[in-house]
Amino acid sequence: MAKYAQATSARIRLTAQDGELTFEVTDDGQGFDAARTPLGSGMQNMADRLAALDGSLEVRSRPGEGATVRGRLPVAR
Repeated sequence: MAKYAQATSARIRLTAQDGELTFEVTDDGQGFDAARTPLGSGMQNMADRLAALDGSLEVRSRPGEGATVRGRLPVAR
């Protein structure tokens, strides 16, 4: 995130609950228009790998408000 976001800090959260493993990375960077900006190759690779395991990747951001990347992966109980 530091490479593009010009962030000064990031928060990482990892949880396992109700048969799902989720991760979330949030930064305080410059943000971007997530609706108009395509995923870069790194994010697309991560989305493809999660999808192959029935998971998902979500990217949320707005200009001036940082960004959040959230992944979800089902896990056996």
